[in-house]
Amino acid sequence: MARITPGRTAVLVTLLVIAFTGWSLYTLQPLAPASASAPAREFSAARAMKDTEVVARTAHPTGSAGAAEVRGHLERRLASLGGTVSVETATVAVNGEGTAKVGEVSNVFARFPGSGPTGTVLLVAHYDSVPAGPGAADNGVNVAAVLEVVRALREDGPTRNTVEVLFTDGEEAGLLGAHDFVAKKVADPANTVVLNLEARGVSGPSIMFESGRRNSGVLPALDGAERPVATSLADEIYRLMSNHTDFSEFKEAGFTGLNFAFVDGSARYHTTGDAVANVDRASLQHQGDSVLAAARALSGEALGSLDGGDDTYFTFLGFLVHYAQFLVLVLAGLAVLAYAATVWYARRTGALSGGSVKGALGFFGALAVSWFTAFCLWSLAVLIRPQYENLLMGDTYRPEWYRAAFLAFGFAAVLGWYQLLRRRIPVLALTLGAWGWFAFLALLTAVLAPGAAYLFTWPLLIGCAALAAALRWGGRDSAWHAVGASAAALPAVLLFLPVITLIFPTLGISAAPVPLVLCAFVTVLLAPLAAALPRRAPGLTALVAATAGAALLLTGMKADGFAPDRPAHTSLAYLWDADRSQGTWATSDATPPAWTRKVTGPERGPVADRFPTFPPVMPYAAHTAAAAGPGPAAPAATVSTENASAAERTVRLKVTPAPGTSYITLMADVTRHTVEEASLLGVTVDGGVNRPFAEGPWKWGFVLWSVPEDGVEITLKVSGEGEVPLWLTGYTAGLPQSPALPPMPAHLTWSTHGDALTNVTAAGRGIRA
Repeated sequence: MARITPGRTAVLVTLLVIAFTGWSLYTLQPLAPASASAPAREFSAARAMKDTEVVARTAHPTGSAGAAEVRGHLERRLASLGGTVSVETATVAVNGEGTAKVGEVSNVFARFPGSGPTGTVLLVAHYDSVPAGPGAADNGVNVAAVLEVVRALREDGPTRNTVEVLFTDGEEAGLLGAHDFVAKKVADPANTVVLNLEARGVSGPSIMFESGRRNSGVLPALDGAERPVATSLADEIYRLMSNHTDFSEFKEAGFTGLNFAFVDGSARYHTTGDAVANVDRASLQHQGDSVLAAARALSGEALGSLDGGDDTYFTFLGFLVHYAQFLVLVLAGLAVLAYAATVWYARRTGALSGGSVKGALGFFGALAVSWFTAFCLWSLAVLIRPQYENLLMGDTYRPEWYRAAFLAFGFAAVLGWYQLLRRRIPVLALTLGAWGWFAFLALLTAVLAPGAAYLFTWPLLIGCAALAAALRWGGRDSAWHAVGASAAALPAVLLFLPVITLIFPTLGISAAPVPLVLCAFVTVLLAPLAAALPRRAPGLTALVAATAGAALLLTGMKADGFAPDRPAHTSLAYLWDADRSQGTWATSDATPPAWTRKVTGPERGPVADRFPTFPPVMPYAAHTAAAAGPGPAAPAATVSTENASAAERTVRLKVTPAPGTSYITLMADVTRHTVEEASLLGVTVDGGVNRPFAEGPWKWGFVLWSVPEDGVEITLKVSGEGEVPLWLTGYTAGLPQSPALPPMPAHLTWSTHGDALTNVTAAGRGIRA
C-alpha cells in the first residue's frame, strides 16, 4: 500500500479543487430548453416562446399603441387559462430621490382562486418595453414565462392557495404600475408571497438575486428547483445599488418573496438587439423552471403566518443552502475563536515563530496585484478597441473569452506574488496572516452585511480545523502544515466561484477588478499547496496560467469585434434651445465613432448645466457641436401666478406638447427658490430637492410620460423672492434630418436606453414664473 505523503495529498487536494471548479461551473449553467411536447406539468421554453413572439413583435413602451396590443393579448391569454381578469388604469406619481416620474399606466391583473386558501402567490412581470427595442428578454420572455407557469400549475387542478398574476405597466418609466398596485393595497403583505421575473440581458442562468423580509418561510420553496442559483451576497450588493425592479416597491411595503433575473448578454440590453432571435432559450427554461418550482411549492403551503426570520442563503454544488441569520454572528464568532486558537496552537508547537503581520500585508498586496492586473488588461482592451468604452453596461458581446483571460492572468499574478513572498516569509506565517483578514471580514460582514459573511466564515472554520489536525499529527513537517492549510481552498472554491461567475455579467468586464479581487481570496488559500508540491510546480503553474491568459485574450480580441450582428454602440441627441434658436448635437460616448463625430465634432463641452434633460447627457463625456437651421417645436406654455408679489405663491402652467411628443420634463432652478410641491392630472409631485446629483442648478424636476394631446395643467407651489426659473422640454423619438449625418451604418446601434439620452430630439425653453 502506497504511503500517504504530503506531496501525494497535495496532488489530491489539487485534483479536488479542479473537480470542484468544474462541478460548480456546471451547476451555474442554464437548463436545456424543453420542447413543445414536454409533459404538460412541466415548464417548456418552446411553448413560452410562442407568447414571447407576440409580446416582442415590436417596441411597446408605456402609452404606445404597441403596449395596447400586448395588453389585449395578455387579457385574452389569462382568460383562456381560467382567470378572472381586470385592467386597472390610473395616473401615478413616483417620488423619491431622482427626477420624479408621472404617467398613466394600465396594469393587467388576474386571479385564480384557491381551493382552501391560506394566502396568495402573486406572480409579477412588467409587460412594457423601452422605446429602443422590442424587449424580448426585458421583459417579453418573463411575461410569457408567467403564462406558462400558470398553465403548468393549472394542470394539477385547483391550487390550495390563490394564485394571482400582475402584469405591470410603466416599469421602464419608473416602476409606475407596481407603485400604483402596492399603494391601492390590493394584496396583504402578511400572507402574500411575490415572485417577480426580470432580465438585464439576453442570456445566462436564472438568478434568485433578492428576497423579501421574512424570507425563511419562502426560501425552502426553491428546494424543488433544478440547479437553483442564488446568493444572499447579491441581496447585500443590490441594496447598495441604484437599480430597482418592481419587486422594490413590494419589498418596501413589507412583502416577502423572491426576485429572479438573468443578466448575461447585457450588450443587447435596452437596444434593438433585445429581440426574439437573440434570447437564449436555455435562460428562459431555467427562469421558468425555478419560478414554477417555487410557485408550485408555495401554492400548496400554509401562508397564513409569513412572520419568520431572515435567512442567509447560497448555492452549493447545485443545491440551495440557507440558515437563520442569527447563526451568522455565532458562526463568525466561532471562526474568529478558531483562528485565534489555531494561531496560539501553531506558536505553542513551534510551527509559527513570527511573520504573521508580514503575511497579512502580503495578502493585501495580493489584492492590489489582482486589481492592478484587471485594470491593465481592460485598459489594453480599450486601447485596442476604443469603442468598448461606449458599452454602457460594461460588457462586450462575447465576454467569456475576456473573463477567462482575466481570471487566468489574475491567478498567475497572485501565485507569482506569493512565490516571491515565500522567499522571505514562512508559508505558515503567510497563511495565518491571510486568514487574519478572513477572520476580520467574517466578523465585519456578520454585523454589517450578514448575507455575505458565509464567504469568509466557512473557509476559515474548515481551514482552521484541517490546519490544527496537521499541526497535531504532522509534527514539525511544514509540508503537512501547508496541505492542512490548503483545505480552506476547497469550500472557498465552491462558495466564491458562483459569486465570481455571477459578478462578471452583473458588473461587466469594465469592472473586472471586483471579481479578480474575489478570485485572489481563493488563490491565496490555494497558495500553501506550493510548499508541498514539487519545487518547480508553482512557477510552471503560474507560467501556464499566464500563457493561457494571453491566448484567451488574443482570442477574445479576434472573436469579440464589432459587426452588423454585434454592432458598436453610440449615443446621439439633438438639443434645441427655443429661447436662443440654437441647436446642439450631443453624445455621451467616451469615444464617439466616425459617424457620430460627423455632427458632434471632437471637442467636449458642458450640456446639463444649461440644458437639463432626462435621462442626462453624461457630463464627463459630452461631445457637442452647434447645429444650424430651423429647430423643432418646443412645448407651448401659458403661465398665470396667484399672489405674484408674495414670497409664497401658486404658479399655474398650461403646457401643450408639440405633435409627436413622447414625454416632457419640467425642471426648476432651486438655487434661490423652493418648489414646495407640484400637482397635475390628479397626482402630486413632492417638492424640495429631488435631483441632488444633477449638473447645474436644476435640482428639482419631474418627467411626464404619455402627455395628453390637448395638454396638461400643472400647478406649482413656490417659495422664494422673485421669479423662479423653470425649464420645459419636450422629447420626440428620432433625430432631425441633417445633410451632415448620413444613415446610421449597419455596424452601429443606439446605446443602452435609459443610461444616456440617445436617438432623441429634445426641444426646450425657459420659463420665469
